[in-house]
Amino acid sequence: MINIYDTANQMAEDLRQTQQFEALKAAMDKVKASPESLALFKELDAAQMEVMEAQSAGKELSQEQKDHFASLNSRVSQDTTLQGMLLAEQGVYALMNDLQKSISQPLADAYEDLRKA
Repeated sequence: MINIYDTANQMAEDLRQTQQFEALKAAMDKVKASPESLALFKELDAAQMEVMEAQSAGKELSQEQKDHFASLNSRVSQDTTLQGMLLAEQGVYALMNDLQKSISQPLADAYEDLRKA
């Protein structure tokens, strides 16, 4: 019998070797090399965590938090180094989305078969 976790671990290793992941790692290295971009990334990361925590707790963000997040997004959009990393990140997520579709296809097929029964 197949151990699907071995396959998943191999897929994770293979992901690290894709062009998309390599591009993301290179973009991350550029962010690390820029103190301004790195500080902005850390601020963005903390703000995103704050938003996610509020959402998971069912809390509304304060106007101050909303204003800070809007200002932060504006600053991020002007940082070409950080923008390059975010664009590369989108490439990895697009690849992972495609993989998710392939992985979940057997389940979709099974339900389609059930619908036809």
